[in-house]
Amino acid sequence: MVEETGCLDEASSSPTGDSYAWRNGEPLLRPVACEPLTRLVGLVETGRLMRENPMSILPGALFRQTRLSGPHFGRSIHEVSGPAEMKSILLDNYEAWRKSPLIMRMLRPILGEAILTAHGENWHRHRKSLQPAFLRRRIEGFAPIMAEVAQTTALRLSAEDQPVEIQAVLNDATFSVIERVLFSDAQAFDRVRVRSAIEVILAETGTLRMSDLLPAPEWIPRLMSARALRARHVFRKAAMAQIRRRRENGNSGDDLLGLLLELRDPETGDGLSDRDIRDTVMTFIAAGHETTAIALTWALYLVASDAPTQKRLRAEATEAMAHGRALSAADLPRLTFSRQVIEEAMRLYPPAPILGRRAIAETEICGHPVKKGDVALLAFYALHRHETLWEQPDHFDPDRFSPERRPKDRYQFMAFGGGPRACIGASFALMEATIFLSTLVAKLGFTPVEGHDVYPVMQVTLRPRGGMALNIQTLRN
Repeated sequence: MVEETGCLDEASSSPTGDSYAWRNGEPLLRPVACEPLTRLVGLVETGRLMRENPMSILPGALFRQTRLSGPHFGRSIHEVSGPAEMKSILLDNYEAWRKSPLIMRMLRPILGEAILTAHGENWHRHRKSLQPAFLRRRIEGFAPIMAEVAQTTALRLSAEDQPVEIQAVLNDATFSVIERVLFSDAQAFDRVRVRSAIEVILAETGTLRMSDLLPAPEWIPRLMSARALRARHVFRKAAMAQIRRRRENGNSGDDLLGLLLELRDPETGDGLSDRDIRDTVMTFIAAGHETTAIALTWALYLVASDAPTQKRLRAEATEAMAHGRALSAADLPRLTFSRQVIEEAMRLYPPAPILGRRAIAETEICGHPVKKGDVALLAFYALHRHETLWEQPDHFDPDRFSPERRPKDRYQFMAFGGGPRACIGASFALMEATIFLSTLVAKLGFTPVEGHDVYPVMQVTLRPRGGMALNIQTLRN
């Protein structure tokens, strides 16, 4: 790649140095980080690195510069890691960009034409129709489900043999939440089989191939294995069965599926088709539990490794859960430090660390010309650890998200994306993660497992390689 300085403005670009490494007399934790690429590599080597871990192709210069551009099969790839560059692509010129052909070929066979994969007028229709489902008053009604599942998860973790691989447990817990939010009265829903199918699909989607590096158009299908095709069938059949049962009963229900069945376009009055609802349900299930579980996994890893943070977090949670009561949406304003921990965990380990976009028209990135067909890689991971944007960027410091210190630039922290296509379920995910983290830390103590190797690997989401093992102790209140 050819290095080019981006358009980082003076307000956010002053170097911070290495002087700030302590907090209240305690050294700041420096957790595990991906090793940046420090040498030039060819196409074959790039393919090998991406198959092992796509994070390994992020060049070290991207953590100091804000844009790197270079040729790729007659086009240009623009790797960006600055707030202004993110805003240019995701907001200022967003109509000139769409998701990369690779991402579309990977996701569309699984999720169909849902909000995550739709573009143009189809996307506008989906977004406008789904917006009412994520109004604050509506998602706050799901807090009791989250709190109940969090308490059940605490009991399960306390009963497990030590150490506990928490990622699988948290995946199961957040799946339970999204299942109950979608299907309050699910019948004939084989959650074990559906969960297994999701894991197969995510594994298939997250495995890169050498052919993925070729600039193939998105209409060329990405071949799926027979195992993945069977998993997709299980997934689709389960979702469609719930939709048809509600249609036949004539009772939409008061859960999220019921809302989808009742949604109407405010202009045309048309509702969503069964296929649209099926694809939306599949998107909510596949994306709505995995990302939250991953964020919680990394948050607990950080909390387990930082005793002062765990102590402070527990004090806040215990006060909010006076007399052992479950948390509610009304408690969220008091769980400020818990939210700071979640946000700092997502800064260090963004669930979606890299996003791809392709230019569908001539455009620009902060004044730098971009040709139709060029690809932009939005490196949120590099943005979140950028040496010119953050004090001690590789250190764990939840207070950087306190009201006094949190970033003022909306595009400096991109855990949920940005622009018109920012994650529609961000508020839901933050509420769920905050309730879970507070509940678990109030009831359990977490410590690292000596000798357990932790390393971030991108497999659709940014996961700990081989899972996350922690020692867990039940607290006596």
